[in-house]
Amino acid sequence: MQVSGEWGRSHRFEHAGKIIDFEVPQHFTMSSSRAVKNACLTGYGYALLAEFMVAEDLAAGSLIRLLPDYRPVEQSIYAFYAQRFQTPRKVRVFVDYLVEAFGS
Repeated sequence: MQVSGEWGRSHRFEHAGKIIDFEVPQHFTMSSSRAVKNACLTGYGYALLAEFMVAEDLAAGSLIRLLPDYRPVEQSIYAFYAQRFQTPRKVRVFVDYLVEAFGS
């Protein structure tokens, strides 16, 4: 199972000092990480999801960690928005928040 788009087609992990690339079988795609989580909760498949999304489910035993000794390699986050003479304030505030929250 994977989230649609280019991200998610392969997963990159670090294990024992080595980088391991894992190509994800593409049986179908979803465009919502919440839908991916729900599919995992119903036993449909597995996924690489953010810790904050699954922490309660892991604690409750609803989900299990498949590769506890493998650490996902960090990936960049990009914000795309239309360049305009006057960018809407709500867009600028949101982009500024992302920069502050996730670093440079």
